[in-house]
Amino acid sequence: MKKTTKSMILALTALSSIALSACGISPKEDFVIDYTYDSPNGESTTSEITAQDVLDRYLNQEGTTAAQAYYNAMYEVALRKVFEDENGKFHEYLSEVQADANQDVAEAKDSANEADTSWEDYLINTLNIKGDNLSVEEREHQYYLQCETTAMKEKVSDEFYETFKQWDPSKDTASQEDIDEFNMVYGENGYINKKVPYHVRDILIKVDADASDYTRGEISSTNAQDIYDLLNELVRSNTTTNTYGDIARRMSDDTASAATLGEHLMDLDTSFINEFKLGVYTYDALINETVIDNETNRARIEQFTMPQNVEQELSHVGVTYIPYEAAFLLNQYKNTESVIDPTTGQELSVNEGNADYYPRNIIFNKYFNSHNVSFITNMKVDSSDPTNDYTYTDTGATVKTDIDADGNYKLNTEPYFAEGTSEANHFREIPGLEYPVLCDEKGNPILVSRSETSNAGIHFVVIEKSALETTTDDTPLNAYYAPLTPITQNGVDPSTGDKYYNPDFPTDENGNQITTYVNNSLTLSVEGYNERVSTLKDKYESYTSTQKDFQLFQWVTEGNFKAANQAIQDKIDQYIEYSMLNVDATNEQKLIDSWNDYNNTIIEQENARQMGLIPETCAIHFGDPEYYSEGRLCYYTTSANPSTGTNE
Repeated sequence: MKKTTKSMILALTALSSIALSACGISPKEDFVIDYTYDSPNGESTTSEITAQDVLDRYLNQEGTTAAQAYYNAMYEVALRKVFEDENGKFHEYLSEVQADANQDVAEAKDSANEADTSWEDYLINTLNIKGDNLSVEEREHQYYLQCETTAMKEKVSDEFYETFKQWDPSKDTASQEDIDEFNMVYGENGYINKKVPYHVRDILIKVDADASDYTRGEISSTNAQDIYDLLNELVRSNTTTNTYGDIARRMSDDTASAATLGEHLMDLDTSFINEFKLGVYTYDALINETVIDNETNRARIEQFTMPQNVEQELSHVGVTYIPYEAAFLLNQYKNTESVIDPTTGQELSVNEGNADYYPRNIIFNKYFNSHNVSFITNMKVDSSDPTNDYTYTDTGATVKTDIDADGNYKLNTEPYFAEGTSEANHFREIPGLEYPVLCDEKGNPILVSRSETSNAGIHFVVIEKSALETTTDDTPLNAYYAPLTPITQNGVDPSTGDKYYNPDFPTDENGNQITTYVNNSLTLSVEGYNERVSTLKDKYESYTSTQKDFQLFQWVTEGNFKAANQAIQDKIDQYIEYSMLNVDATNEQKLIDSWNDYNNTIIEQENARQMGLIPETCAIHFGDPEYYSEGRLCYYTTSANPSTGTNE
């Protein structure tokens, strides 16, 4: 790797290679390092350490393989030479690092005293300082060196971040080769490419229905009211006084995200429910035609690791469309649980009071109890009687259903809101979707999905910024996720009357600051913006600790530290490669497992919906003898919700 001005700060070019033998490290004389240890009892000791001493310490650690020990030894020796070099940047931090390590030892001794344990036992059994025939003092020194190494890594890590944090390559003084390799925002191994971040907003409406009941879930009248109230607000959102974020703050049952206007920063490692996270991935990977078919997007979609069988199933199931009138009917029928005899005025139960037939439950199960990706359309419900036949295998009885063999139902394309009204204008055509769908005030389609968790409810999700470049959004991801505040201090400059704008903040071609993750929400102070910057920095610095550690190792050692014995160098290289593969494979397998779980849910749902849904005409004609008399469409029988059946 060609060294640049920034990477030269480590002054590594003056260091020699480690001479490695098959049995360990044979250090040259210039690898003898002096160190000073100030023990908690006030004694100051100056000792020396060799590369072999470092290796021996790692070889004595339980659970450490030989390859890992070589890697750790090379890493530590390189770090120590950097901090010992009086001409290097890090030498000025040596006393700080030593003080931190001394403090760690003192605190460990206090912990041993509090635990009423001897210092030697604590070093061996709690701090894992192993090795035969070591005195207590030698073990204490080893622990000090371990703490010092940790402090050195932290200091180098801070410098690494400062060196490779630029979002704009034109402002980075490192070479393009180094930027591509190490930049933590947009480099080849950076957060954007490796973790595929999405900026999303979510509104959760909790419901009482059992999340695993795909056709006969029972909701309360309050649940029905909440769903309607939310959609009633969403069709009246605007860019000023009633944004999607404002509605999330007021109405979302996820109180934590409601406080931040429903906001989430979601990436491949984020532990969100499948319907939320994988629903977003499904939309972008299989439905969203605005995604540019380019190499970068294809590579990021591949990182979703959607198995082929899952892709086939989700492509077959497709999108569920929810007519807006369904929400209106939920509210209209929210308290309807019986009928009044027009002759006697007596309250009568319907189908023996079976709650499955309460109109709100019929409407909910037909339209809102769906775990695949759904969208709200400006349509009325199709209230015509069902025409598809379904035959139960347990009784041989044939019933009518409005779900066909492919799991589809008829849609009434008559608009609910008249064309030209402000409500109708919230429904927009989205490439990849068959009908105009409900969008937020910015034109982002609102994805709807039913959660299958203990915190069950319905999620209404918008994508503020997709991890995939789209034709509708020309803001580059590296600019959108730039860890910069738009202002440098609060207030205005008295000489100009302008805010103290940050000249490094991303701007458009006219020099105006663009909307990014940092200034997307209602944050107007330096302190608020800094909190959002910290969120990004934390993501960048810790998205995978193992990968970060290997990046630091490569940065510190490459081109200067190589094993003289190629066999040992091969062991180190293989250890890094296998460890990286293991990290990636572990994360990938978690995602694959999630896809398979999600797919199984969708398959179970589709099988259940074919035979278990009650047509909404039974809700609209609730209690009508023409529908509920014996032998009629909505009459309740024990075979109305069987466990198995065959669609004919």
